[in-house]
Amino acid sequence: MNYNIFLEQITKEVNEHTDNHVRVHVEHVQKLNYPATDSLAILYPGENVAPAIYLDSFYQEFLGGTPLAAIAEEILAFSQKHKNPKSFDFSYYEDFQQVKDHIVCRLVNYEKNKAVLQNIPHQQFLDLSIVYYYLMESSPFGNAGVLVQNSHLSTWEIDQEYLHILAMENTLSLLPPKFATLSRIMENFGEDPLSPSEEEPSMYILTNETLCNGAVSICFDDVLHSAGEKLGSDFYILPSSIHECLLLPVQPWNSSEPGKLQRIVSEINQKYVSPEEILSDSVYRYRRDLRLLTIAALEL
Repeated sequence: MNYNIFLEQITKEVNEHTDNHVRVHVEHVQKLNYPATDSLAILYPGENVAPAIYLDSFYQEFLGGTPLAAIAEEILAFSQKHKNPKSFDFSYYEDFQQVKDHIVCRLVNYEKNKAVLQNIPHQQFLDLSIVYYYLMESSPFGNAGVLVQNSHLSTWEIDQEYLHILAMENTLSLLPPKFATLSRIMENFGEDPLSPSEEEPSMYILTNETLCNGAVSICFDDVLHSAGEKLGSDFYILPSSIHECLLLPVQPWNSSEPGKLQRIVSEINQKYVSPEEILSDSVYRYRRDLRLLTIAALEL
């Protein structure tokens, strides 16, 4: 049985295990930093939001010999465990005045997300893209956000330039950047968020206070300039994930080795970073005298 037939059959099987008031359908999902995939949505009476049940792993189970009926039971057990206690009203999202103070931004890899970027407002930043999302104050799915789509700009009657300015301001306010040493991160940063510890080690972290989607902090020139002033030198930026970047002061021993650093970043991404959290294999260099951020390899 090929994959498309499996989608039809598993939907039918799950339907047969539920009553007529439950809605079951397949959704084709394109998410940031994920390859396009399919999920099963199971909506119980009174619900308008359901957890996404991704079907790739279940297809692999089927190929391994697990019967469709057993897979359907597994899917239903998951959906019952994670079902929403109530319906949610998203109509407020059409009112720009209600959402504008919670629109923030994050960084993603441009090449890996070309398909998704066609449908959402974004601004290219080196080999990356700045994208925008509504930061939910509370959600049954944890620290969640609603990605801003091109269609939202029409609904809100704003343009992308205004969206960008607003999101950048909100990001600084709601998700303040944090610059610290590795040990400082472990100690909840200490008192001054933009002051490295007195140990003065060679590696620093730039993220935000939530440690979530904090790599976007490199988009703020004042933050990078402040880091350069604290370090007293230019520095390399190694994107360790979408959540944080490592800052390495430029020293005589490493000033001509961005290619080596890039190989290290690439190897770490392949071995230790989950695919959905990879930001880039590139290494960047910040020149504090010029207040300029570049891709280090392009300077060679």
